[in-house]
Amino acid sequence: MSTTTDTTRSVRQVRVRKVSLGGAVVSEWIKFRGLASNHALAGLTALLLVANGVAMPWAYVFRDRGSPQADYDAYPEMIVDKTGYVGIILAVLAVLMITNEYRSGQISTTLLSVPRRTPVLVAKGAIVAGIAFVIGAASSAIGFAVAPTVLAGGGYSYVLGTPALLRLVSGSGLYLAAIGIIGLAIGAIIRNVIAAVLATITFLLIVPVIPQMFTEFGTEITRFFPIQAGSLLLAPVGTDPMGPWTGYVVLLTWALALFAVAIILLKRRDA
Repeated sequence: MSTTTDTTRSVRQVRVRKVSLGGAVVSEWIKFRGLASNHALAGLTALLLVANGVAMPWAYVFRDRGSPQADYDAYPEMIVDKTGYVGIILAVLAVLMITNEYRSGQISTTLLSVPRRTPVLVAKGAIVAGIAFVIGAASSAIGFAVAPTVLAGGGYSYVLGTPALLRLVSGSGLYLAAIGIIGLAIGAIIRNVIAAVLATITFLLIVPVIPQMFTEFGTEITRFFPIQAGSLLLAPVGTDPMGPWTGYVVLLTWALALFAVAIILLKRRDA
């Protein structure tokens, strides 16, 4: 009888045991590291961003100065001006982090180990945002370290104050983190790998163009889509009346809204 009682107590202790968010993050990090495709996509993103940061100053030095399109001064934002669209790769990576679990059926085991569910998505979001931030900040820092030497070799330079440098370096990471969260949220909402990848690309690249096709206010509407608004953080000040940080707030609002919807659906639907 005593043995039965002890067993019952043990079962109850297991049932009420709460899974910490830290434990969920560690678990998701282990799963992320275990897939070669994650390393490949993250590495490709970093490579493209570093390549852009190094190539743009070279392109400026060796430009065709006889072309009107090439008649512009060197500016620091050229180092990060492709970050907006390269970030699509990280969005796809985030989609795969959640949809691959649904495809393989591993999501059932994941949700069984974390019954409250919300920590699962928060942990995945922390991994995505953390990796994206590091890639963005590190790649832009490398670009800004190399660019002055390249430009000086051609007799050119640009003025870059400390506040602008901090905005562009940290902004690269913050922008990619938010784009990654959008990809993760769409993946959790749709759950199918192919459909979620296509939906993410369509939402980020194609949908913003549609208003310009059907209304005279299309350009104004497009400004408030994720990439268009968020990229203001990496653009020259004065590019848009919203300004860099207001533009980023718009991007972050999209990311948090979609993430909230994803959490609600994750808690309500069966695995």
